[in-house]
Amino acid sequence: MQANNTIKEALDALGEEGISEQLESPPKVGGEIQRLRLQHNLTLDQLAAKSGVSKSILSQIERDHSNPTLATIWRITKALESPLEDVLAVKDGVSCFEKLSQNATPEVTSEDSLFCLKILGTLSTVSSVQWYEFTAKPSAELFSEAHGAGSLESITLCTGKLTVIVGEKTQSICAGETLRFHTDVPHSLKNEGKKTVHGFMVNLL
Repeated sequence: MQANNTIKEALDALGEEGISEQLESPPKVGGEIQRLRLQHNLTLDQLAAKSGVSKSILSQIERDHSNPTLATIWRITKALESPLEDVLAVKDGVSCFEKLSQNATPEVTSEDSLFCLKILGTLSTVSSVQWYEFTAKPSAELFSEAHGAGSLESITLCTGKLTVIVGEKTQSICAGETLRFHTDVPHSLKNEGKKTVHGFMVNLL
């Protein structure tokens, strides 16, 4: 199940029920991706060749007619030589409070849709602090490139068991445990069990 479809259905349902609270929609990245593409003097064809994302999909993303997965955004930002967090850090206006319902929280998924991240942290500070609630279905794997020097990640599991690989070192974490590790090297999270894993992740960049 695609996370973006879940968000849209939830928002539609809230509207039908007449709930008046204004909820934040998933972040729109199309305008920023188009701006970066033009800044690099790239055509859609050229960006498609560099990123491995088709021209038609890129066009839909730039017009915000498609909600891409985390893996797709990562490929595009890598081709544009721009940090993923900078593209996601789209913020309109400032308010004393920012309240989101569970179903309106922006989500990103791995390419195989087995690993889902709900963005809980403030998007305006995503370049320094990232806070997620995540679920990982059996066989799910989330790979991340090295972050900056001194970067840290903290994983707290609510259910299941997760394998964490940092460089060439491996560590397991079970429900009720918290694991902190440096992320200045490539790292990945794997669910090698038979049950879905649920937990929280905080990245300090």
